[in-house]
Amino acid sequence: MLPLMTKLLEEAIRRVEQLPEGEQDAAAGALLDYVEHMHKIRLTDEQIAEVRRRIADPNRKLLSLDEARARVDGFGS
Repeated sequence: MLPLMTKLLEEAIRRVEQLPEGEQDAAAGALLDYVEHMHKIRLTDEQIAEVRRRIADPNRKLLSLDEARARVDGFGS
């Protein structure tokens, strides 16, 4: 365990460790991509308001991993 890791990050890593190898690699890739680009990501005030609105919506629709992948795969079409 790394001494400077937050409890939330420790929990995330524990959960990722339980995933199959390919999903571990996907999670690691997402985290590395976030760390590499986190200071470049900028949302407008309108986008921030929309994200907050969607998170607060108790009836929001959550996607399964397969549904999310299908949507992302469709972006290249």
